Amino acid sequence: MRRFISSSGLAGASTVRVLISIVAALVAGSAAAASAATLCVSADGKVPPGLAKKMGCSPTVYTTIGAAFIPAAPGDTVFVLHGTYKEDVTIPGDDTGITLQGQNPGNTIIDATGKQNGIFDQASGLTIDGFTIENAEHEGILIEGPAATCPRPTTPPVPCTAGAPEITGVIISDNFVIDNDKALTPGASGPSCPAVGTVPPAPAFEQFDCGEGIHLDGVAFSTVTNNRIKRNAGGVLLTDETNANHNNLVSGNIAKDNSVQGVADCGFTLPSHPPNGSPANIGDLSFGVFNDTVANNLSEGNDFGTGVFTPTPGTASYGHLVVNNQLINNASPGVGFHSHAPGQKNGRTSIIGNLIEGNGPDPDVDATGDGPAAPTGIDVYADPHALPVNNVNIVGNTIRKEGNDIWVGAGPAGSGWSACASLSLTAPCYIVTAHLNDLEKGVGVNNAGNSGASPDDVLVDATKNFWGCAKGPGASGCASVTGNVTTAPFLQRPSTVH
Repeated sequence: MRRFISSSGLAGASTVRVLISIVAALVAGSAAAASAATLCVSADGKVPPGLAKKMGCSPTVYTTIGAAFIPAAPGDTVFVLHGTYKEDVTIPGDDTGITLQGQNPGNTIIDATGKQNGIFDQASGLTIDGFTIENAEHEGILIEGPAATCPRPTTPPVPCTAGAPEITGVIISDNFVIDNDKALTPGASGPSCPAVGTVPPAPAFEQFDCGEGIHLDGVAFSTVTNNRIKRNAGGVLLTDETNANHNNLVSGNIAKDNSVQGVADCGFTLPSHPPNGSPANIGDLSFGVFNDTVANNLSEGNDFGTGVFTPTPGTASYGHLVVNNQLINNASPGVGFHSHAPGQKNGRTSIIGNLIEGNGPDPDVDATGDGPAAPTGIDVYADPHALPVNNVNIVGNTIRKEGNDIWVGAGPAGSGWSACASLSLTAPCYIVTAHLNDLEKGVGVNNAGNSGASPDDVLVDATKNFWGCAKGPGASGCASVTGNVTTAPFLQRPSTVH
């Protein structure tokens, strides 16, 4: 023992204390694991003895999911047997670290008919696995913290602050999220999500879609994986009304045919909104949507395949990775960037290794008629008075069956992008890079954002792409180029395989 003790004895004592702490932590962890309970839920109050033994069900059998969460403690599992549960399952913020496990997603059903959400969670560390969640007026699954605090009125204005830390460590996997957003109502002035019975209206910035199938608001370091998300108004929505939304992984999901009463939203949407999604807070700095990854998903038959949007001053959505997805046959472009206001932050996003095919146009961006009228693979748009979208990297994608493979532009029509100097920025201030992509016949890259008066303001670096044939851009049988685009050198054979 003496060899662990220094001449003063302090180093050795410190080492011993560390070892004791590690052993204590291991013992505590083992004790916690040993004490974790499985709370079983059965619609008829019965659990077959063999299944009860296998799952280690506690003696009490609950007939509703909500009732099982009342005694549940961190580390517990709420195991739900097959059946239909007519609930809006609400999980408060102090129910951390609980697993909500369905017996089988095909026959373990949360039917939220007439209710606001299927599952509403405010706790970190929750796992949701193995359910069908259907028929909610708003979202199928909503993960959201308490509302932000926005002092009003104050002079000078006081920034909004989050009501709690971000929700972290949530896992949403292997669920069927279908036929939600029932409150969505088409109208002459556009779709809306009004109050229905006891269900309140959606926030102003969600009036278009009531929320979408799975919605993470103010969530970080969480995963949404291997879910089937169909026939909602939209697929997966990442927003920042209550807090920052960042470092989440959305992977392996199928978002398909998300349209309610003819109104469709994106398969995967990453918009930044004002705090609490309130028009009263437009102009305040948003909490931000950043560093999220959308990977290995299928987005088909939605509006945009994936959308990155900053609609009002102070909003910020940036630093994302969109990789190895299939973005096909959507009504709008496969990937869309929209920047609509000064003081926003949109860019630093990489679009890598995706199959983008057979998507639609985006002609009425911001109701100005300035977007691409032809079917478009990737659409990068900003209003002239907005800060530029910057550092969009488009690498290694296969883009086909589109009128524009890549479209870059700004409105209003005919004016192009305003001069960089007017924004106190050094030219060039709007840069899109596109390399190692396989482009098809038609317009490979359409840079419609050039004003003409300042030809160097808007640049697209489209070197090292394959343009559909070995002769290069503009040659007979090859994809063409419109506007200020750098293309040389180019590839003489495809660089990707899809």
